[in-house]
Amino acid sequence: MIRDSSALIEIDRKVLKALGNLEARDDLETIVDLADDFRKIKLKVKKTLSELTVVESVNDETKELLGRVQREFETDDIIKQLVETIPALESVFELSVDEGFDIGSDIFGSWISPYEYVRDIFKVTTLILQTAIPKALRTYIWGARNCFALQQHNAVISMCRTILEAAVKDLCEQKGFFEAQPDNIIEINPAVFNQLIKAISRGKLKRRAIRIYYREACPVVHGDRLVNAEEALRVLQETMDVIQNLYSLHGHITYSQDS
Repeated sequence: MIRDSSALIEIDRKVLKALGNLEARDDLETIVDLADDFRKIKLKVKKTLSELTVVESVNDETKELLGRVQREFETDDIIKQLVETIPALESVFELSVDEGFDIGSDIFGSWISPYEYVRDIFKVTTLILQTAIPKALRTYIWGARNCFALQQHNAVISMCRTILEAAVKDLCEQKGFFEAQPDNIIEINPAVFNQLIKAISRGKLKRRAIRIYYREACPVVHGDRLVNAEEALRVLQETMDVIQNLYSLHGHITYSQDS
């Protein structure tokens, strides 16, 4: 990666030098060839960096080098200008479907397979409600399920807290405890959540919601602990059950599909 990163910087210099000497069609062809080489090496560098979460314990020179290759180069802008001037070059410089598929398969397949995704998405309970829920809450639930299937276990726990907050806020609005404000965000911090969940639940259901929110989710959200797949699934399943019970407790609420 260090060698490729250095080569990328060097080709950028060559492109700029060739551009400064641009006098004939042959010079333009040289620039196009160099720019294509630049694009290919940049794809290789970006692929390698994308496979790494963090690059640690590097010296100043390496830090500067790898930081530089993640920023835009002048050649990037030159490529855009070339495509605008000569549309036929778009097929040369654009990421092709085959390239995107090959790189995506390498990166995605390095940590999860379609089999693993399907296996895990099958483990997650689907909500079955007599009521309807807001579009935003459906989106959060969809996100939590996919986070689990994609093995993003800490994100699952964070999403569980978001799901609880969204559901509690929605039910409190529907019960008339405060007015819905579609153009504003009603901030729900832990203290506010405690007040709202007590207003719409009681007994074991209330205690379960409070335990998920404070004991399970807060330490993860605030970076105090990590969770594994088993913990993530347990909390997600219980969150789904709490949401199901909350909406069942408060009867029929209807929304349009776009609400």
